[in-house]
Amino acid sequence: MNCEKIQELLSPYIEDELSEERKQEVEKHLQGCASCRMLLVSLKEAREAMGAFPQLEVSERLMSQLYALPHRKKRFKFSFDFLLRPSLQPILAAATIILTLISFYFFNPNKAQIDKSINRQIHLGYSEIERLYAKAETLATNIGEYKNNILVSLLNLNPFGETEE
Repeated sequence: MNCEKIQELLSPYIEDELSEERKQEVEKHLQGCASCRMLLVSLKEAREAMGAFPQLEVSERLMSQLYALPHRKKRFKFSFDFLLRPSLQPILAAATIILTLISFYFFNPNKAQIDKSINRQIHLGYSEIERLYAKAETLATNIGEYKNNILVSLLNLNPFGETEE
């Protein structure tokens, strides 16, 4: 094992929370690694120092007062901090681009030509849609003539190659 993994296991090792197999792995590593041994000694000293602190007893009166404190809900406080969230940055970037394009459109001296171009493109799109719709109607009419033949063919189609018994 490498030092990083052993260092993660040192605290459970001190607390005697490791399995025998893990414990032996840690001990084997500690025999060959001086820096991990020094860290183990430091952790043991810190544990002993923490154990030397006196334990304070909290009075029943203080505990009852703490439990009696009403739980206050957070009130809504308006601020612009929510705009700084990283999750909103792509949305704000897109909004900036859209607003820039809109401002270019409204403040462009050739706005009338832009309107004509947009109008022409819309009408070209509508005429293309009408042409496709007419082709679809023709196709539906032609298929309607062969409806019975198509249904019989589909019913006789055996996609899995199974034989009927």
